[in-house]
Amino acid sequence: MRTYLTSSTAAYKAGLSPGIKVFKVASGPYAGRMVILMQTSSSEIKLSQSDFPYAAWSTPSVIISDCADYTFDVVMDAVGHLFCVYTLDSTHDLVCRKLTFSGGGWTAESLRTVCSNDDNYYPSLAQDASGHLWVSWTRVQADSAYVNVKSSDDDGVTWGSGAADSGETLTTGSSAAFAKILLFGSQVYVVYVQGGSTLAYRCRDIDGGSWSSEVDLASGSSLDHHFDASVSPNGRLGVVFDDDALRFRECDGVGWGGLVEVDAEGGDFPQIKYFKNTPYITYLRQYGEGQCQAVYSRRLSDEFSTPTVLDARKSCLDCVLCYDSGSGTYEDLTTAASDGTTGDGCHSESSALIKNVGDGLYLGHGDRFHYLKILLATVGAGGTVRWQYFNGQDWVSFSPSGGSFDFDGLDRELLLWDDYQSIPADWQSCRVNNRQYFWLRITPASSFTTAPVGTQITSVPNAEALVLMEQ
Repeated sequence: MRTYLTSSTAAYKAGLSPGIKVFKVASGPYAGRMVILMQTSSSEIKLSQSDFPYAAWSTPSVIISDCADYTFDVVMDAVGHLFCVYTLDSTHDLVCRKLTFSGGGWTAESLRTVCSNDDNYYPSLAQDASGHLWVSWTRVQADSAYVNVKSSDDDGVTWGSGAADSGETLTTGSSAAFAKILLFGSQVYVVYVQGGSTLAYRCRDIDGGSWSSEVDLASGSSLDHHFDASVSPNGRLGVVFDDDALRFRECDGVGWGGLVEVDAEGGDFPQIKYFKNTPYITYLRQYGEGQCQAVYSRRLSDEFSTPTVLDARKSCLDCVLCYDSGSGTYEDLTTAASDGTTGDGCHSESSALIKNVGDGLYLGHGDRFHYLKILLATVGAGGTVRWQYFNGQDWVSFSPSGGSFDFDGLDRELLLWDDYQSIPADWQSCRVNNRQYFWLRITPASSFTTAPVGTQITSVPNAEALVLMEQ
């Protein structure tokens, strides 16, 4: 299910890869209620909620209005309270707000300062079985980035010995640092990337003691925030990261296994979830120019499965037909539409996708879809088009939600409808040239003086981030 919630102008619309923003209330009269937090501007975090079957979501409302244009992180406790840690806009202090859950909704409590020293960014938050909060973050001092850790045993009211306390510094200074904190057995782990070249961790007992020496997990030349770590039900710690290729390592509680390649082509925003102790890696995979598919791979014995698209509607079109009214013939452009070959999207008679009134471009898929990525080799001029779908009896004209498009631009990301729930319920499949699909028909309302020629047409979006729900 895909539901449009709101637009965002924030720099980090979905945060960093190792972060959770979607939660489900576990118990009580509102058990099953889902909530999502999202940064929608440079200073605002909004909240939206929904109940099963999650088809309708509340209008996003401002829950925090003093954040800097950086990332935040959230945890939910056993009774539904949320704790949000973020960078304060005015000072770049690291701060925390408890969002109290009562009567089915959330209310922001007083601001609490985690750290007021230096500049503080990219928090990662976790809560142990006793309810203690743990946060790791990036502290920047004189252009050097450090990974720091603090904890709170009173619902985020106080942290360490006070706001002026920077907590424990786990790394030496480097050009950049990103971290994720998580609980593994009786220990707290901080997995981090520093300087773009090292993926490592340090750990200590939850109840106290010293941090271990740094343990290197991998080295590379382009390591960044595209990594994640997670703990399995049977006590394994898995780490995934991207360094030109997407790779995975796992600790069984005794020692670390070797590096396993998940995807040789790499992947952005990788995230791990264990299901029945099997690691599933979900990530964004580059498809074509300005196109990223959300895919997943799961471990099969010692290897990972071939990446599978999460949403089949976010893929290549199943069939693309081009009708030339002059010759009265259809030509199949399915392959041309899916590949990136410049200028191969045209009918052989007209040398165009569409040109004259009576021509037609038919885009077919096995299910209703709501988005198109259109790349042209030649921009159309002088003509206009009608966008239509079949309602079981007639072709019905509609205006794309993303605005008019008369094939007058080289590169267009076009929302046909805002989300799956907005797709017309009467859109029916039909047969076009003996092919049964859900078809869109694009026909010239007026003829083109310069006819458009295609390079690629898909339903693959330009996804920038991916966030999974904490179950």
